[in-house]
Amino acid sequence: MAYSKDIKKQIIESFDPNETSIVGHAAEYDVPVRTLRRWLKGKTGKTTPTKESKHPIPNFLKKLERDTNVIRELGRLAERVKEHNREDKDYCKIAIKTDRPIAVIKAADLHLGGLDVDYASLLEHYKFLLEEPNFYLQLFGDDINLMIMHRTVAARHDALTPDEQADLLVGIVNELLDKGKLLSVGWGNHEEFTERSAGFNLSKLLLSHKVPYFSAAGYIDLNVNDVTYPMAFAHKTRFNSFMNAVHGNKRLEQMHAQYFGVNRPIAHEYITAHTHYPAVSHEGCLPEERIWYIKCGTYKTNDLYSRRYFGSGRIGTPTVVYHQDRFEHMCFPTPFEAYRYMSGRDWPGLKNSEKK
Repeated sequence: MAYSKDIKKQIIESFDPNETSIVGHAAEYDVPVRTLRRWLKGKTGKTTPTKESKHPIPNFLKKLERDTNVIRELGRLAERVKEHNREDKDYCKIAIKTDRPIAVIKAADLHLGGLDVDYASLLEHYKFLLEEPNFYLQLFGDDINLMIMHRTVAARHDALTPDEQADLLVGIVNELLDKGKLLSVGWGNHEEFTERSAGFNLSKLLLSHKVPYFSAAGYIDLNVNDVTYPMAFAHKTRFNSFMNAVHGNKRLEQMHAQYFGVNRPIAHEYITAHTHYPAVSHEGCLPEERIWYIKCGTYKTNDLYSRRYFGSGRIGTPTVVYHQDRFEHMCFPTPFEAYRYMSGRDWPGLKNSEKK
């Protein structure tokens, strides 16, 4: 059956999918369903959906769009960053009131729990620190070994499990704090073992609420009475030289602004550790010009890895004597030499062969 253009137009325009179906509309005008579908498709480019469609198209009455208030979000992030920055200390001021010079032992790489550690020497140094007034301690990383968590082959180098190592460290820190001996604690690369495996720094978790804890390079103003001694430190730097043990310390000074910021004045001590090879040197002659470069040693003296590639580790706890009435500080390779400088005699607790 032929349909004129006017009738065809009337049939198409009168079709309302909300009122009737294609089948019903075709029957009303006596038009084959297939013909009507072809007409409607030609009008819209696609078949118009009907109530009988097996796959109705949803109507999103509420647009699913992000409604981001940029000003509010940036303000919230600024507050979050402020809270986060409180967790990672990079500066502190420590004040000590005294009527005589004090000495601070700089120690690192205790590696508590390791089977390759010289615990006899560590014990003698610990007893010396507890017994002697005016002697204090700073720790610069790798206080516990945690080799069990590092790799399987290293497990045989640990005498204590990780939780036993943590208990020993907390016990030492608590005792030193009770006696007013511990000034600060710093991060070391062995702390990265728990960061990599569990997502947190075990030493920081245990100690940061007890004592100033530095998660990276740090800067301390040590006030002895009204005299300020600025010191800067890092467990390790990316600069090392087997011909100069304090090479990294001097690079630390040269790159001071990059490590510690332009607002921190040049320090009079640059302290590093990590290589297990102690050393002390300085530049400048007059006390106010003197800058000390201090590399801490270790108690891990029988480490197989070190003996294979670098040589045995050396015990080394350089000790700095600070005067309380003038800016003058002297660094000695051992605490016993510092004791001799301060008292004019040898420490009676050790034999000559053990003064290291």
